Amino acid sequence: MEEESARLFDELLGMGILWGVVDQYVRHGLVNLEELTDREVVSTVLREFMEEADSGAAIVEGRVTWSDDDIHVVTDHSIDLLERAAEAVGAEEYWFAILFYATWLEHWANNVLMSLSVRSGVPAGVAVALVRSCSFNLKMKDVWASLGAAPIEKVHMRAMTDLMEFRNGFVHYKWQPQSISSMDAYDRRVEEVAKTAQKLVIVLEGLEDELIFLGRRAALRVQCGLVE
Repeated sequence: MEEESARLFDELLGMGILWGVVDQYVRHGLVNLEELTDREVVSTVLREFMEEADSGAAIVEGRVTWSDDDIHVVTDHSIDLLERAAEAVGAEEYWFAILFYATWLEHWANNVLMSLSVRSGVPAGVAVALVRSCSFNLKMKDVWASLGAAPIEKVHMRAMTDLMEFRNGFVHYKWQPQSISSMDAYDRRVEEVAKTAQKLVIVLEGLEDELIFLGRRAALRVQCGLVE
């Protein structure tokens, strides 16, 4: 049983790493989705990645070796944030749900904008500085439009703005005084913002899929052995 569990873990780890490589190649525009099938995308990425890795490797005592500096890992907390947010909604802890959903939203926005920037020829260092220095609203309006992405629908922009404003009030302790008679209405508003964020995630994930993966993200993950 332990051997079987270890084998399954290794397989899942391998598939996860493969998807991570494919994901980054697609995001950076290093593989042409329009000209390749899903299978061809994955095989092309894998071949080019291995060729690049081999070119940077050293031969030590007749063996190909890599140093720790040759391997770069990015930890994506998006799934964890969404899981914590859903748990908070289920427990009716709506302020914590807002905190987790808003943090996910910032990760999502930065990731998409970085991808669009690099694809547009913006140097990675400049793209990082741009993302870090701009306010959320500026990123999602002016910067978003400057990178050629179609404007996000007003209803979704309003939902994002509400989510970020409530999160900021919570994190920075910018509480607005409420009369006793209005407290129930305010609590319902907090619940509404949290639950609207759940629906917003689905919309934004779909938008990212179309923008970055041409609607093929799920199919490419299947080619890597992963299922949503």
